[in-house]
Order: sequence, then structure tokens, then C-alpha cells
Amino acid sequence: MALYYQSTSPFCARLPPDVILNISFELAAADPVGPPRHLPPLLRVCRYITDILSAHRKELFARIFRAKFDTRAASRRLGSNSLTNSALAFQLKKQTLALKRLKQGDLNSENLLSDLWTAYLMFIENDGRNYLHLMEYARLDRLVDSYMDTRLWAHRMHSGTGWPLDITPNALVIWLLWFTMTPERLQAMIPDRRGRFMDLLRPFAIASLQYSPFFAPDNHFDFPIHESLRDNSHFPEGTALANFPMYREPAMITERVIHYGREIPIMSPILGLGAKLAFVMLAEAVPYDPPSVLPIDRAHADPADGVRPTQADFIEWASIRGVQLYQPGEWNWLDALQLEQRRLEIDSAWRRELTSTSSRFDNDWNRLTGCINPYRDLPLKGVVYTFGSIVGMFAGRMQIPEFFRYREMVHETNMPEVATFPSLAEVPVYVCFREHHCINPALPVPTGGTDDVFDDGLLNGYFPRSFDYQHVGNTLRISVPGAQNPVFRYEDYIEGKRNSHDSSKCTACISRAEQEEMQRHERAAHAASMTPPPDVEMEDANEEAVDDEEEEMTEQPSGRRDRRGSASSIDSDVSYYFSDENDPGSIVCSRHMMLERDPDTEALLDEMMSEGLPDFYDASYESECNGIRDIIITGETLPRHGQAWHHYRFYGRVRKWDGLIVLVRIPTLFPAAGKTIFRGYMVGNRNLVGSWRSYAENVLAIPLEGPFALSRVEETPRTPNAPALPPDNSNPPSSIAPAACVCRPPSTHTSSPSATHPTPGPSLPMPTPDSAVTTGMTSSNAITADSASLTPNVARGLGADPPGARSSSSPAEERLVRIYAGKLFDPDTLQLLPRRVVTVSHESGLVLDVQPYSDQQLAQVDFSDADAVVDLRSATVLPGLVDAHVHMFLHPYAETTWEDQLTKESLVERTVRATVHAKRTLMAGYTTVRDLGTEGAEDADIHLRKCLSGPHPLIPGPRYFCANRAIIASGSYGEFSILLLSEKQAAFAPGRSRMCDWGGICRRRSGKTSSASIQTFSTKELSALVATARQLDVKVAAHSHTWRAELLPENGGVDTLEHGNEIPDELTASIVKSNVIWVPTLSVFYTMDTAKLPGGSWDKTAQNFQKALRAGVQNIACGGDTGPFPHGDNALEMKLMVRLGADWRHVLRWATLGGWRATRSMAWEGKEGTARLARVAELEEDAREVGDNEVPFGAVRRGFAADIVATSGDLDGDFEAAVDKASIVFVMKGGRIVKRGGRELV
Repeated sequence: MALYYQSTSPFCARLPPDVILNISFELAAADPVGPPRHLPPLLRVCRYITDILSAHRKELFARIFRAKFDTRAASRRLGSNSLTNSALAFQLKKQTLALKRLKQGDLNSENLLSDLWTAYLMFIENDGRNYLHLMEYARLDRLVDSYMDTRLWAHRMHSGTGWPLDITPNALVIWLLWFTMTPERLQAMIPDRRGRFMDLLRPFAIASLQYSPFFAPDNHFDFPIHESLRDNSHFPEGTALANFPMYREPAMITERVIHYGREIPIMSPILGLGAKLAFVMLAEAVPYDPPSVLPIDRAHADPADGVRPTQADFIEWASIRGVQLYQPGEWNWLDALQLEQRRLEIDSAWRRELTSTSSRFDNDWNRLTGCINPYRDLPLKGVVYTFGSIVGMFAGRMQIPEFFRYREMVHETNMPEVATFPSLAEVPVYVCFREHHCINPALPVPTGGTDDVFDDGLLNGYFPRSFDYQHVGNTLRISVPGAQNPVFRYEDYIEGKRNSHDSSKCTACISRAEQEEMQRHERAAHAASMTPPPDVEMEDANEEAVDDEEEEMTEQPSGRRDRRGSASSIDSDVSYYFSDENDPGSIVCSRHMMLERDPDTEALLDEMMSEGLPDFYDASYESECNGIRDIIITGETLPRHGQAWHHYRFYGRVRKWDGLIVLVRIPTLFPAAGKTIFRGYMVGNRNLVGSWRSYAENVLAIPLEGPFALSRVEETPRTPNAPALPPDNSNPPSSIAPAACVCRPPSTHTSSPSATHPTPGPSLPMPTPDSAVTTGMTSSNAITADSASLTPNVARGLGADPPGARSSSSPAEERLVRIYAGKLFDPDTLQLLPRRVVTVSHESGLVLDVQPYSDQQLAQVDFSDADAVVDLRSATVLPGLVDAHVHMFLHPYAETTWEDQLTKESLVERTVRATVHAKRTLMAGYTTVRDLGTEGAEDADIHLRKCLSGPHPLIPGPRYFCANRAIIASGSYGEFSILLLSEKQAAFAPGRSRMCDWGGICRRRSGKTSSASIQTFSTKELSALVATARQLDVKVAAHSHTWRAELLPENGGVDTLEHGNEIPDELTASIVKSNVIWVPTLSVFYTMDTAKLPGGSWDKTAQNFQKALRAGVQNIACGGDTGPFPHGDNALEMKLMVRLGADWRHVLRWATLGGWRATRSMAWEGKEGTARLARVAELEEDAREVGDNEVPFGAVRRGFAADIVATSGDLDGDFEAAVDKASIVFVMKGGRIVKRGGRELV
């Protein structure tokens, strides 16, 4: 039907063209979502308007497109010069037509494939606007559901075997199922429909041999692969499924999609990978209740059961999603960014710092466009893996097919019926990952595998068959027997810290500099004969498009596809991270179309070509080398998860060609559980999805395999029955044991350490002294009463404010202090978190909030307000340190012997000294101590605690947990515990016994007392002592040189063990699994053994500690037995631990969270304690209510005590100097600042 326009209107003819164009734009943008439906009527108003809009329609359409759709991703991936007005106008028409057809939901449309591609690309380019068009206007989810119901298995009999077809429409729809899924839609999906969708996805998700989830076979690490593999000669026999591994012919999987007027060679999204993603997503939505036969939580579990989940473990797992749903973004997301971040986002370069929704899919785009041909080296491919992506805690699930049905499926010619498909069991997967980078010019570890070109060591994570690794400081050292380079060094990746890359030493930088120099000479030599290209007129910078109205309309020679480089990526002199084809086929030609014909796009393309759509874009390529040549991943299961689901460690590598992550999982306690290989990709930089397979000696063997999906857990999920703090001092996220571990096949593998530590059973606080019932044993035994648990009333009676002391002011009147930290150590994740602001309540003494801060926020901070703001941007902030073993009433033996202190110094003198010691300890950064005996000073520790407690303590000092008097055997400790032989002597026994306390190591004995290392309490006596302490709801600390089985809490033993410098070999495994907390007191052995000869006291103690580290003992607290060496030098214990091989991150955890676990009262243990931990964030643990020593501490997090210190040193570079008292520049205890800028304020 012909269109008839009105003649020119006299009124309209008076309007300037700019006004008409602005009116047209406003009409088109009036409805943000959907096509510009108000614009067509305007074209029919009069001839004058029609002529104006026709003459300027490309500029108008480009402006409309920028206003209604997302363009930042296209600018990054294609180059800003590619987004001309013609390209944007073309894309506006293309996406508008596609949205209209998608809304109609016609599955028989001849444009269906084109429209599905358009929708898929709009999703991976979405920053908030595209999503609304697809979901609110086009209602794409309805078309996806319809296709799933009626088309996904259509024509499957054409395959001859009944398997659904691996074709592009199926792949696109399966991926769109995940893109369109929302939490509301997933929750509302009825079980029958969810089950039907899972059945439809089951073949794609389970049969990895038929539907490969990889861009290239996983048995290869080095690319390009050899051409000889195209002939399928290496494929195994004995399976009815497709050839395995699957070598796909590049020409058969390459499609050419018209995008922004350009023909883009691209491969279809991997169907097998998308099916696994969608299948696990639906499986995680299936509700279930934890088995009622299991214990409620770890406190109710029987340690004799070994590895076994509790109901709390199931509840925690149910709260975790291995597949995170697609994040739609916000329409005006740029407006919400700070200025500097906005500049990064609108630039055309890819950077790790980008936060937009679309930037998460840049790796996915680069894989689709650059990982098509594994037989060809593409030197300038986009980033396929963003380094740092897999650092931290990940959790999810793996699905295990029933073995016999899986075997039948593999050997059957035809696809089995759905009812006979392998059923799936699900198992949780928890792992903390760490990345290690090989920095040029260092050499990467060689690959393993066989000598031919077929295998690069897949079954050992692409490592040689035999290798050793050791984590020392921030370096992973790998030794490969027989290699030319004996040791390979990889640096730990630490967020916010630059690596050691030096452009003057990097071979890639040197080579590039030489090439640039040669190119400059060549350009200079040819400058006279070269004709400069014509200038290109640019639109206003804000328009972000090239005005191509004046460009040449003749065909120009083809050039490379414009690609912007990474400012921070895994590029190296080996060229598999980026690609940039010099492909003439990338030029738009109207005769070249997609695999499935799209008449509308043809017409649009012809129209735009006739108007001068440029087919050649020239843009500079820039990249910044960071020297990363190889990435190794290590990790392990946290012990608290291992106690429920088994203990594992992981190692593997990232394949540079396409970012495939291959990880080997090895059980650490039960080798018979077998070795598992995980292979997958980071999808949207959020979900690690892929296929796991069982281990087999023969790489050609058909393995049992199934889907898995993991995603990052930003904060360990908590449930009412799960502790808010890991009940163990476990390995850090993404870390490995500090001892060397040999990585070989299971038969020769030396497992790395792991430990499990359930919390003790429930108990109630009692009005007794304040630390652990200390069982003091030398290889002998002595016991002290722990008084860590106090009821609120008792706490007030011993020094806290009276009940009416709390201010009645409202929260709005609460005085807040904000601490701006350059770095913040998190003992839970063992990471140094950059740029954090900690908000503290001065009144309650609790941490209220911890958040990152930006430069724009800093600009609004008044740092001159010292009462409200603390500037620690140049420092590293830590939780207050804890010394779990001190003697505040002793001073160094180098000044006065132990005997003379007890016999010649008055109680007054010793008490005055203790007050001085308390202040020195606090100013050294130790905000909590546990005093395990007054050493003859009677009950002075109880009164000292009173003076140190409350919001306005009488004297400055740390939180003070005290044990008062030790329980010892006569004659076992010092001259005042000798055996009394007569009634006259016995008359003085009570007084002398009260003076004497446990010392734990019998380092000073009377000449009348034997120095032999003997057992001083029988097993029955020990059991009676512990049982009595349990009746009083206090903990027990045992002093013992030698570990004994009956000391372990699993055998009715103690809570903490002091010293323990002799570990019997036969007891090592039990200690690793035990939940006893070990306080090694290395410092006292180090300072007392002045000679330090081989075989001496210190030498034996050091070897014992290193032996424990190698075995995997991690349930440790820092306590130096401070007193025999100076108070204030408490950090010596941490220094010695690091010198002996412990990771400094672990040591800081032992000195913070480990200290709290060692000192906290019984009220924090068991079921009641677990529930209490879950409520910490509700800010109920106010010291004014519960008492100083009942407030949780050891971490800087909401609800914990604001015990915070800061060091001016570099923990990573020089740990000993950083923790030394001279480097402690800031100390806060309970929200009160006592040291600032290195100056003491009290």
C-alpha cells in the first residue's frame, strides 16, 4: 500500500532542521522500552519534515539507538571507530525488527535464527537497557519456554540415534533460558514444569561425550594443536557416542553474524556448557529438607563418626547457589558511578577494573570470536580469562551419574529413554582458591602427558606426572625432577598489589620495543611515497559515533578487524590470550550472510551499503604487558566443610588459548576416595561451570563424568545453626599448606594436610575466674581453673560498669568513629582488603560496618575531625592481636630469677609491675591476653582484671582473661610443690600451695626435685579434673611437653594444650583431626635456650613445630608464655612461626580469630553458642550488657568488638618488622583509641 504524505506545512517550514530533529528524537525516546513507535507518524505529517528526517536519518537513528540501547560493550569489542552513525542506524533497525518478531513468539519465522542471535548478543552486551527491551517488551522468556517445550528435541530422529541435535538454535535457546531466568520465575516454576525442562536438558548436560562443553579438546594445553589430529586417528573405540575427544572442524562451526553492519565470524555458544549451567540452575531450585537422622549441628555430632554432615551442613549447602543468575543491570548505571570509574567505563579499552554488567561477558565474547580454530595461531585475540577471577571462596555442587546406567548409555547406539537415563546424585563442593602467576622472564612449568601431540597432562592438571610444590611467603616453588630448570617460581596474586613485572627484563616487552623501532624506521623510509589518508569528520565527542556522511562510497581494501587491547590481562609473549584475524571475510558484503537466511537483515544491509556504510575501520591497537606467562590455581577445602563432606586439596592451571580451567582434586585423608579432574570456564566471570571426570591412568579411557557449577561466596553463608566464625583455624582461601607436597597419581601421592575441629558441647557461663581451666602438665601435668565465662552480673561485679551505667541515648545520638584503612586484614579469608572504612560505635565499643570507599567519598571526608575520623590510608589495619599464654605477674628471668621473683618480691611490687606490663602489652597491639597463672601472686589476677575492665578502666591494658591458680601434683613444679614428709612441714603446705601456680614446662626446679619428664596425673585423675571443670562450665588448658591421647577433647580431654613440644608419630594424625587448640609457646623456648645448639631445647621445639606444620596441624593460637621474656615483645611468637615456615596469613589468623577461640568462654560453644554467633550482627553483644570478656573479638566485622590495630609496615614484604611493636602506630580497644600516630594517648 502506497504512503501519501501531506504537502508542506507553512508552519513546519519555518522550523529549523535542528528543532525538527530534536522533536523527532524526543518522540522516539518517549517510551524507553520497545521500538520508537511515535516516530513513524511524524514522517507522515508533511513533506518538509519527511525530507528533513530522510536527509539526517542516520544521525537521528544513531542518536536514538544510543539513548535506548547499550553500546559500551560494542565499543570495547569492536572499537569506538566502528560505531559510525550508519552502523548504529543499522543496529537500531535490526534490533527493533528482531524485538517485534520475538514478541510475536513465532517459532516458524524464517528470521528465527537471526533473532535468537540478536537476543543473545543483546544479553552479553547488556548494561541495563537491552535487558528491559528483551524481557519487558519482547517477553523473550515466553518464546524460550515455547521453544523448550516444542522444538528442543525436534528432528532428533534425523541424527539416526535419537540424540537431540547439536545445532545453533538449540544452543542459543538453552543459553537464553539462563539469561531470562529470574529468582521470581525460578521460584514460581511448578515442579512438573521444572522437571520437564530438566529432562529436556538431561542429554545435553550429562552426555559430555556427545555434547562437548569445551572450545577445543581438554587434553591439549599448548596451541595451535597439530594438524594430524583432524583425521580422528586418535579416537578410542568402544563407544557408540560421537568421537572422543571431539575435534570439530572450524569451517563447520563458524557462523557469520551481521552485527553493527559488520560480518562477524563467530561460533555458536557451546551447547553442552550452557546445558550444564541451566541444568544445575534448575536442580538447585528443588527444595529438600535435611535428613532428620543426622545430628542437628557439629556440637551434637559424635566425633567418632568421622566425616559426616549434620543438618546444619545441609542447611548451609541449600543456601548456596553454584549457579548465580544473570544480573540485569540498571538503566542509568553510568550516572551512579564515581567520576574516575565512569571515565574507565566510557573508554573503549577493556580493563579488569570495569564493573559494568557487559564487561563480565567480555571473556565469553572473546572465546566465541577468537577460539574457533585450534589449528591456527591468532596473535591478537581478546582476553579469555581475567586473572584474579578465581581467587577466594567458591561453593556449589557436582552431579554424579549412576555408574551402571551411565556405562550402558555410553555403549548404547541410540539415546536411552528418559526414564532409563542415569539418575544423578549431588555432592557439595567447597574450595578456597588462590592464583599464582609466572612473571616473564621466569619460565613456566612444562606440561605433562605423553610424548606425542595428543596429551599435555590433562589427568594431572597439565602438570608433569611427578612434581613437588612448596609455598614460601608469597611464592609458589615448583620442582620438577629431570627438568632443565630445577625450580619454577610463581608469585601469589594479591588483589591491589602489582606483580614483579619489569619491562627492562621481560622478553615480550623487549621484543615489542624492537618491533616498534623497526616499524618507525620503515614508516620514516616510506613517508615520502605514502599518501596520508583523508581526514574523518567526527561528531561531538558525546555522540560517540563517526559521521560517515562524507566518507568514500567505493570499496576500500580490507584491513584488520579493530580490536582494543587490555590494560590489564594475561597477555604474554606467547600469543594465545588475544586474537585479531586479518580476515578479508570480516568486511561487510551484502552477499555474505549468516548460515540461516535473514531477508530483513539483507534488505537493511543493502540499504545501508547504498548509503555509504564504511567497510573498513582503522584503529590503533594498544595493550599493556603485565608479564604473566602462566597461571596456576591451588586450593583446599576448609576443615569445617571437610568435616562434613571430606577434605580435599586442588591444583591445576588455566589454559591460555581459551581460559579453560583444569583442576585436580585429591582427597587428603582418604586416598581411596579417588582423584577427580574438574574442567570448566568462568561464565560471566561469576560461575565456574563445566564437567568433572574420574581419574584414569589412560587418557583415552572413557571416564565417568557429570556437570558441576561453582560460584564465588563473598561471605561464608550463615544459618541460625551454623557458626558465624569457622570453628577451626583452617588454611586460607586459595592457599596451600606451607610444607612441601608431592603431587603424583594416587598410588604415590603424598597428601597435603587438613584438619577438622568441631566446637565443644553446650554449656552455661559460671562465676569463676576467667580463662581456661588450665591443666598444667610438663610431660607431667598441672591444672589451672579457666574462668573465661562470666554471666553479665558476675562481669559487672568484677569491674564492668553497673547495670545503670549504659547511656539511654538513641542510636541517632551515638558517637561514631570512622577508620579509613589503606588495607584491612580479614582473618576469615586471609586477604588484605584494599580501601576499607570501618565504622565504630564509641559507646558500645562494637564495629557497626565495614565497607569499601572510593576517591569521591574521600573527597567529602573531613580528616581534620580527629574525634570522628581516623586516617590510616597509609597503614594496614588488623584486628587486635591476642596472646593466649602470658604471665602478667612475671618479668624477664634475665633480670630476676623465677625463684627470687616468687620469694623476694612482695605482692605489691609484683602487682605494680603487672600494671606496667599490661600497658606495654596493649601499646604493642595486643588487645587481649590470657594469663595462665599468677605464679604465686595469689588472687591478684582477679583484681587486676577488675582494674582493666569497663568502658573507663582504672589502668590501660588488654582484655584480661585469667586462670588464677594452677592445679598441680606435689613435687612437680618448683620448690614449693615438693613432697612434705612430716606434720611440721605439712602445717605450712596450704599457704605454700596457694603461692605456687603451674608453669607448664618445669623450667625451674628445686635441687631436691628430679628434672625427669614424667607423667604427674594419671588418666583417671585427669578425667576427674576435666569432669569437674565441665560441671562448672569452664574450659581446661593443659601444660604438657608431650602430647597424650587422653588430652584430646575427643577422648574427654582438654580445650587447649600449652607447649606440646613433643608430638609422638603415632598421635600425629589424631592431633590433625582433633579440635584441641594448640598454643606452642615457641618464644619461651627460644629465649630460654641462649646457646641454641643442635639437639638443644630450642632446636627440638623448632623441629617439632615444623613437623606439626608438615602434618597439617592448623588449630593453633599464638601465645608465647610471655613474662620470662619482656612484655611488649609478644610478637616474637608470630615472628618465630613465620621463620619456621608458617604462612604469615595463617599466623595472623592464629593471633586474632585463633586467639578468640582459645580464650572465649563456654557460653560461645555448643548449640547455644552457635545460635549466639549467628546473632552477632544484631549488635546484642554490648560490653555494657555482657561484660568485657564476653564480647566477640579477633575480626573486624559487624557486631565484633572494635579491637583494632594498625601497622605502618609491609606484612607481605617484611612481616617481622610489620608486627614489631615499633611499627604499631594505632591501637583501639573497645572503641577507645589508646595509641594514634605512634603516640600513646593514655
